[in-house]
Amino acid sequence: ETCPVHTVFYLLAAVRRQTCGFLPRTFAISATRDFPYFRKVWKKVVTILIAAAFLPLVLVGGGMYFYMARTIKNKTMEALQTEAVSHQKTIDSFLTERTMDLKLISENNILSKMISPGTIEQVLSSLQSQLPCFQDLGIIGSNGDHLAYTGPHDLADKNYRDAFWFKAVMVKDIYISDVFTGFRNEPHFIIAVKRNEGKNVWILRATILSGLFDNIVTRVAGNRKGDAYLINSKGAFQTNPRHGGKLMMKSQVSPPGPFKGVQVDDKGSSIILTTWLETIPWLCVVSVDKRDIFEVSRKVKIISLFIVLLAGFLMILAILLTTDSLVSMLEEKRKKKHRLDSRLRRTAFLASSMKLARGVFSDLNDILSNIHVTATLMKEQTGPADSGETDSLAKQIFSESIRGKNLIDSFSRYIAPKDPVIMDVNIHMILNRMIGFLQTSLIEKNIDLITRFHDGSSFVRSDVAVLRQVFLNLLLNASAVVGTNGSICVSTFAKENSVMVLIADDGPGLETADMEQIFDLQQLSKRGDWGFGLAISRFILERIGGKISVRNGEKYGVVFEVQVPEAFIGTFLNSELMISD
Repeated sequence: ETCPVHTVFYLLAAVRRQTCGFLPRTFAISATRDFPYFRKVWKKVVTILIAAAFLPLVLVGGGMYFYMARTIKNKTMEALQTEAVSHQKTIDSFLTERTMDLKLISENNILSKMISPGTIEQVLSSLQSQLPCFQDLGIIGSNGDHLAYTGPHDLADKNYRDAFWFKAVMVKDIYISDVFTGFRNEPHFIIAVKRNEGKNVWILRATILSGLFDNIVTRVAGNRKGDAYLINSKGAFQTNPRHGGKLMMKSQVSPPGPFKGVQVDDKGSSIILTTWLETIPWLCVVSVDKRDIFEVSRKVKIISLFIVLLAGFLMILAILLTTDSLVSMLEEKRKKKHRLDSRLRRTAFLASSMKLARGVFSDLNDILSNIHVTATLMKEQTGPADSGETDSLAKQIFSESIRGKNLIDSFSRYIAPKDPVIMDVNIHMILNRMIGFLQTSLIEKNIDLITRFHDGSSFVRSDVAVLRQVFLNLLLNASAVVGTNGSICVSTFAKENSVMVLIADDGPGLETADMEQIFDLQQLSKRGDWGFGLAISRFILERIGGKISVRNGEKYGVVFEVQVPEAFIGTFLNSELMISD
């Protein structure tokens, strides 16, 4: 015979939970999964919208950027080439004009006049007043001797018969030399023109100041980060570069063969533009820094990137705000639907709760029957000689009365709503209390209860009321299934971040159909498992992040496995969902 107090506790607690807010398992799972599902769909929608918005933005913006960058680069390179050609023509024009100056002087003056005292000095002074690039002037005869000289150097007695430039000008009539040291022992270059005056052949030679000429050559670089210089056909500097070299040193640029126009070479961080002069075989080299010339392109890139990022950020913000607002509205509608469904289902459960109350009235009827029988026996056996027996019967009546009062009081306390309390609890202590609570009923049924608790820590942070309810439901279920002369084994062990509680009985095993539906509401398995209590146990256990499962034992019986997390990770719908005794 089962203990009526425990049965009453179990059935009436189940009735109250059903009528005060517990939803069926299928609905509860739906309620917990609806919102994650909405958010999952929201993520997919946001991803698709962002991709759909960004794809044309990237294609259009990227296409425009690359088109503008390439256009700016091409225009910049064309401008550089044009500037290099213009600079080459400026240098050629300078050399040509200086040559023509000397030619005009030689053709408009006879030798006797040019070598007369003071004439050559006057000519140089006149040239320098207009063209300060001339350093000195000299008139050299056909035998290489100086016929007249004016300038800062002592060259009047020098003979140039064996000089390379003397031989060249005697053949070509006009000659512009490479930079050389000569008798001066310092780098310089000359422009020389030959005059045939009857039997007299003489040469007018001028030295060009390298400093002024360098300024003309480097003018193309301007304020840019770069350089401009001249090299001869052997690669030697004919002007002083800004960086890394000086006159007559070997440059790093290897002069190519003759070509027309401008040749462009990409040299790491610099762009080298080269073009040959027309008046003399010198190569004009212009080196410009990439970062400097493509500064506009880089600014366009930064501006384009900023515009794309800003537009992307605004689009993402608009998409997130709009879709989140829609999902929030959907969630709110769903919550209202859940609340309405909850009220309707509570009404339905209230209507069906009378069926579950039969067990309560049955136990109360048993108590009243026992009182009635006891009172009858007392009446039949009343007598002076039987005062002791009468006294015993009176005590029994009193005991049954106390039992009924305790039942009602316990039931009242049990159904009273309590807010969930999360605290550190000892699972072994709870199990021992539940076992002690059922000890009388187990003894009456001759059921052996075996405990096998692990030696490690059994403390978890959870709701003690939930754990009590789950363990009590499972123990009551096992006690009802075993019947009499059976056994129940309660064991625990640690697993990862949880404590596992196994409640095994030696009753019959579960069939496949029962295994699939044993946790369904109001499902009674063929072996006697009360699905109503098991459904409640699963529901409230999942609310604290735990799990419950069932399997057949190795030989016979059924094993219920309860997994309790060490730390509370569950949620509550409202304070009425969790009731403790």
